[in-house]
Amino acid sequence: MRKRIAEGMVASLMHTAPHVTAVFEADLSAVMQHRAANKESFASRGTPLTLTAYFVAAAVAAIQKVPRVNSRWSEEHLEIFHHINIGIGTALGDEGLIVPVLHNAQNKDLQAIAASLADLTSRARNHALTPEDVRGGTFTISNHGVSGSLIATPIIIHQPQSAILGVGKIEKRIKILEVDGEDLIAIRPMCYVSLTIDHRAIDAFQTNAFLTELVNTLENWPA
Repeated sequence: MRKRIAEGMVASLMHTAPHVTAVFEADLSAVMQHRAANKESFASRGTPLTLTAYFVAAAVAAIQKVPRVNSRWSEEHLEIFHHINIGIGTALGDEGLIVPVLHNAQNKDLQAIAASLADLTSRARNHALTPEDVRGGTFTISNHGVSGSLIATPIIIHQPQSAILGVGKIEKRIKILEVDGEDLIAIRPMCYVSLTIDHRAIDAFQTNAFLTELVNTLENWPA
């Protein structure tokens, strides 16, 4: 597994795609409030409501706004996918990394996303994934913040995809808010989100538009 990971990483970064990374910051207050209000009801239905589920849902919304992020480059054309199959980078400790794929995420609500994530990550860590579970990804999320990092760059694109989203550690930070024309100091749960792109397929305009939509979705999550 380590050899296959190494071959894929080197091929993607050094020989295939010019990597460029943009970083935005997200205030997760609305997400945290929604999760606190709904965590028990999800659990009662056997589904853990993880923060990753929110990032998957927000990524779907951002991809629908900026479809080019969900694409594959070739010398003849750029293939933009209508289906959104999101790979979730899952660490297996010293054994390496695997990327199970949540297929057709565009058709799933938060409940279905959370249930699918719980199933995939559990089977990944128990070595019970099928070949179909790791095929067909069109976009990937790396939640590197679970191990403590704020920013990781560049996160290597999972070929032949065109982009990968990085989610940093969530921590309370001071944020300046403007309320009725006055600047106020608040403490908010914040994290850095990054998009690393294949610059052959995606430019800065699409990169920043994607991250803007992602952050807006997270920060304005309905109660």
